[in-house]
Amino acid sequence: MAKSVVILASVAAKNIDSLNKSGVYADGALENGHVVAIGAKSTTDGQKDVYTVTLPENNTLDSADFFIVYEAPVPVVGGKYKGITDDPREFEIPAGTVFNMFKPTKEDEIIISADGIGGKRDSNTHVAPAKGTGKLTWTSNISGVSLALVYEGDTFISIGNERVAAYRFRVVKA
Repeated sequence: MAKSVVILASVAAKNIDSLNKSGVYADGALENGHVVAIGAKSTTDGQKDVYTVTLPENNTLDSADFFIVYEAPVPVVGGKYKGITDDPREFEIPAGTVFNMFKPTKEDEIIISADGIGGKRDSNTHVAPAKGTGKLTWTSNISGVSLALVYEGDTFISIGNERVAAYRFRVVKA
């Protein structure tokens, strides 16, 4: 299955350093576009200014400080480049690896490949964090969540000679 591809069309985090953090997730691999709840700073040696993160859970959906994973798709193992590919759909962040993430703010515009969104679009108009998954998930009800993005239209992301289906969203709750 292809991994999520994200384009930051217009986001405040491009210009405001305090909206950008480093995180580490110990319980599995993450993809660009995954939503994580920021926790305390890591106490692991060599991880100064790195925050531990978790996936959204029922008790955090309406209160968590959510960040979106956004890491350059260049795999590095042991400080050396490994398996460089020109297809970002093959990129994931292994468990325990430090990655970059940003805090979405109202009116940010983000493009996410269709593979990066959970559930079915049908008549749903928004995406929001869902319990136990890093993927933003289609929903029609954004009450009870602290992060929500409204669907603004279909688009595509060019990867090589291929057009990959994607959606444009705008942050309406953050």
